[in-house]
Amino acid sequence: MGSGKSTVSKHMDREWNSDQKLMARFSFSRDTAETMSIERFCPIVANAFASRDRNFKEIMKEFQSQENYNLLSFEDQFKGLVVDPLKALNRPAILIIDALDECDNAHGHRDELLNIISIQLSSIPHLRVFVTGRPERDINQWATTTTGVRCTNFLRLEGNHDDVERYIKERLSDLPSSLQAKVSRVVENAEGVFIWARIACDLLCKTVDKQALLNSLGKEVTLDYLYTIALEQSIPKDEYSRRAAVMVLGMILSVRSPLSIAELVQLSTNPDAVEAVVTSLGSILLYKHREGPIRLIHATLREFLTSATNAGPWFVQLGLGHYNLAAGCIDILTGVEREELGQGSNNMDDTFRQQELSSKQKEQLLIVYLVSLNTHGSRGGITVEIQIASWV
Repeated sequence: MGSGKSTVSKHMDREWNSDQKLMARFSFSRDTAETMSIERFCPIVANAFASRDRNFKEIMKEFQSQENYNLLSFEDQFKGLVVDPLKALNRPAILIIDALDECDNAHGHRDELLNIISIQLSSIPHLRVFVTGRPERDINQWATTTTGVRCTNFLRLEGNHDDVERYIKERLSDLPSSLQAKVSRVVENAEGVFIWARIACDLLCKTVDKQALLNSLGKEVTLDYLYTIALEQSIPKDEYSRRAAVMVLGMILSVRSPLSIAELVQLSTNPDAVEAVVTSLGSILLYKHREGPIRLIHATLREFLTSATNAGPWFVQLGLGHYNLAAGCIDILTGVEREELGQGSNNMDDTFRQQELSSKQKEQLLIVYLVSLNTHGSRGGITVEIQIASWV
């Protein structure tokens, strides 16, 4: 959990890339519904292999020439797009699967993926599969019972958590000497988890009462506790600010593909709150600039915010996030329609009044928003595209 599994997979990706090996990489993520699913696994993996070998590409294209091949089962697609081309080439290949634990298993997707890999591994002797992920029970069971699979962890590989310790001590080197003695307890309780260390250090650098927070971090605390502290420290204490923060977080969590501050401003009924909330939550939200996509610092933040028990007053109802996004889309679509209807009119106000959308039309637009999963509109030269996750 935040211990650097993706960092390891990226490092191995770079290492093996430098050797020009036949390689493909797929990363799961709880950030979006699409990246939690195995729906795009086969074509993405196949295209990655095909980009490195022309013969692989030709075999893949032959399979894709079938009518409605994309409607075939996952097993058939994996065999046709990945297994058969690799068997025909008979050359060494590497498949990296990153963050397997973030593959949705609510509908058995992860089980299906692991089962297919287990079945097909023996038929592709030259393929090596490198998997990273948290040790969920089903993943552990698969790794320990499947022939040809070896399982290890960071502690066995490194023997200690020196890198996390160095990171914490460097980040907190400016603390007063009277507080330095307590840093060792922070290192100990980080337990090698980078995300925990990063958030804790961010909070300590921002807080006014460093001693009180150090005392808390010197105890055994969870990531959920750090998320709560981050929210409480970053958002003003009044109820209106908390509600605005929950609204913005709901919109961020509800989109299928990450949006930017600029896009959320266009969609929000409270645009002034968007930038204020996102910039205040820099310790748990990641973005490079106003037009860059906003991402969660870690998948566990989504789990925390969508759990009423864990999040408490910061609980995010995804249904309300969808509602706010839908309202923003309807507003944009209405505005686009008005601009088109108003062109050439000498009295645009009258045109707008005459062409006001009825409640039924707005309801129909909302249905389109939910069913199509893709809503397009533009305002002020900015095109907004929203892909919505499952309705909760």
